[in-house]
Amino acid sequence: MKFLKITIDLINQIGLKKTSFSSSKKSSINNNLLPVAIILTLLFSSCDTSNTEVPPTEYQDTPLQPTLTIDSTDLQDLPEDVGGIHVAYPLGSTDAVYGHFVYTPSGYTENGAEFPLLVFLHGWDPTEYTGTDEEELNELLIGTTPPGLIQNGKWKPSFPYIVASPRLKTPWYWNHQDIHDFIKYMIDEYQINTKRIYLTGLSLGGGGTWYYIGERGDDNYVAAIVPISARGEAHIVTNLTKIPIWAFHGDSDTTVPPFENFGSVPLVEAINADNPEIKARITVFNDTGHDAWSRVYSDQFTTMTEKTSFTVSIYDWFLQYKKEE
Repeated sequence: MKFLKITIDLINQIGLKKTSFSSSKKSSINNNLLPVAIILTLLFSSCDTSNTEVPPTEYQDTPLQPTLTIDSTDLQDLPEDVGGIHVAYPLGSTDAVYGHFVYTPSGYTENGAEFPLLVFLHGWDPTEYTGTDEEELNELLIGTTPPGLIQNGKWKPSFPYIVASPRLKTPWYWNHQDIHDFIKYMIDEYQINTKRIYLTGLSLGGGGTWYYIGERGDDNYVAAIVPISARGEAHIVTNLTKIPIWAFHGDSDTTVPPFENFGSVPLVEAINADNPEIKARITVFNDTGHDAWSRVYSDQFTTMTEKTSFTVSIYDWFLQYKKEE
């Protein structure tokens, strides 16, 4: 049909589109041009090779399964986590800058081994919240997130983590200094392996993850980050070259577009163009909207398109990296 349309258009250009001929003359011209139309159709159909669209080569369904290099010398003696304790601490009940949940693995003791710390930053909520009561904190347990997986008995990383999930005091943004102070509180109060502190967040919390490193530079506690469905800005790129990053986004996200305005894709490209110490990774999921995090946190890596993808747990990926003293 495509070739026939081209042929008809060409015939129309020759003179059939608008004429003052009589109907008999029109018929004669139509008959004379019919062989031309057939020949042109055959020529176009034999020469044209674009009837199948080729998808961009840079985003293909090619997840990889590499062998991770994890130095487990400070992990192998940790007690196996067979189900720990998840406790809510409303704002004001501790010295922490946020109300929060803390998960401590089974085998954790106040004077025992030091555990990796995972800090999770939640997304935007249109309601006014303060984290001052347990009911507000319980909203952190909804959805497929680290605190949600813990609450539903689906938290099973390869190595045990302490998991801290703070609750914003205002609905507007995650302040990098508050995040810093919260991590400092966790270090002071718990048996934390300070070389193994990791930060992740979704949507607004993903932005908090980008900006904690992007605004602070070397003055941070974190060994690696996983921001999800979030954007950044040009001025934070340089500081982001100094830390391992694995970012995630949905290709159909209309809330935070992944391919524009320093969404995950152009932000990672800018980081990698600035000669990072470790090349940043970006995974873009096919046919996925703003909620890319459910698949990331639950390790469901099917049907993805991206440049440097691999199908491993982010909780294992984190442990490849330690913070230098």
